[in-house]
Amino acid sequence: MKQSEWRRAYDPDPVHLEARVRHTLKNLDAAPAPRPRALRTALIAAVIVLAVAGSAFAAWKLLVKPVERPALSEPEPEPPAEEEAPEPSAVPVTPQELEPEQQPEEDVPTEQPKALRDGVYNILICGTDGDGYRTDTIIVAHLDANTHTVALLSIPRDTPVATGGGGLMKINSVYAGGGTDGMERLASRLHSLLGFPVDGYVLVDLEAFKKTVDLVGGVDFDVPQDMDYEDASQDLYIHLKKGPQHLDGEKAMELVRFRKGYATQDIQRTQVQQQFLKALAKQCLSVSSLTKIGEFADIFAEYVTTSLTTGNMVWFGKELLACDFDTMQCCTAEGEGAMINGAAYYPLYAGRLLETVNACFNPYDAPIASGTLNVVTPEQAYAYQKQPDPEPEEPDEPDEPQDAPEEPGDPDEPQEPGASEPTEDPFPDGTVWEEPDTDQKGT
Repeated sequence: MKQSEWRRAYDPDPVHLEARVRHTLKNLDAAPAPRPRALRTALIAAVIVLAVAGSAFAAWKLLVKPVERPALSEPEPEPPAEEEAPEPSAVPVTPQELEPEQQPEEDVPTEQPKALRDGVYNILICGTDGDGYRTDTIIVAHLDANTHTVALLSIPRDTPVATGGGGLMKINSVYAGGGTDGMERLASRLHSLLGFPVDGYVLVDLEAFKKTVDLVGGVDFDVPQDMDYEDASQDLYIHLKKGPQHLDGEKAMELVRFRKGYATQDIQRTQVQQQFLKALAKQCLSVSSLTKIGEFADIFAEYVTTSLTTGNMVWFGKELLACDFDTMQCCTAEGEGAMINGAAYYPLYAGRLLETVNACFNPYDAPIASGTLNVVTPEQAYAYQKQPDPEPEEPDEPDEPQDAPEEPGDPDEPQEPGASEPTEDPFPDGTVWEEPDTDQKGT
């Protein structure tokens, strides 16, 4: 730097100092500092991020939730008290006519419990047969989100239910290929049978089942016995060997549909289905499967009929992650086989079903009463048995024509014995009867 320039820069002359100050202020007014603008931009960006995050969280809370139930955990409103009629102002009553003081009535427990418990849900899970007309798999899945416990109740497909026409039908025919309407009918029937309503339903066809098993990479399962069965009319070919093995979707479908080779047929099939569903649920909730949420959603959208929203299913999946499926209880409604009018039924034992419901599936805050269940028991089922038609009777030979009865005589006139029964005349030629002479000897 030159000496003259150095002196101007550091000259303490007030005139020069004032000029420099004015020059600096002028530059500040012409070009505002960038710091405040950058700060405002950062603040605006932060507000936008917070707004988006808050909206996403609010949407999560609104969508990811359990199914909504009417009057959840709210007691039923008490009926309004009846207004008492005013008593007459003056009624002559003698002491003898006074009625005894009425004792307060004891509280009698009602059959319908007061309220549903929070966090306790029962979901109906059904699988159709080959033609999609009947629900051969009927399972009520129970979740208690408070204790994170799970239970399954299988309803045998041959369980009888009463029809409106005074007959019987199998419960697997209630659906009748009806889609949403059919599932609503079946849910209503189960409400009557079990004494409590289900909170939703999921109907899975065979294609959805196979695709789900393949999506999770298959399931390891111990096949209980050799399984060999073919039915060309259903395009059903089952060939499995006994023992532990890895099942893909096709082989898993063969496993859950096999029943002809079991001693108890459908009853043992429901038990195998429950064990396989337990293994499948554990596989679906594994870490590797949770990365395929989008693919699961595609399968559900195309092949599954359900009353649950996407948020409901996400909520249930989140709660199921905390459940221990090794302790899951698996139950099958107990009954006995019966042939009614040529058809095979499986009427249930009402007492045992009530015990199972109250022990593992009751969503209420009080035990379900026996009168709440509408069960066709074996005794009731046999009452529907039609009696065989009686064998036709052989026609009787026509009776010989009889003579017209004689006119009755005078009732005051005595009649000789036997007069009412005419006999043939032993002497039609007019011969007179003579008494034999008993005193003569000889002949």
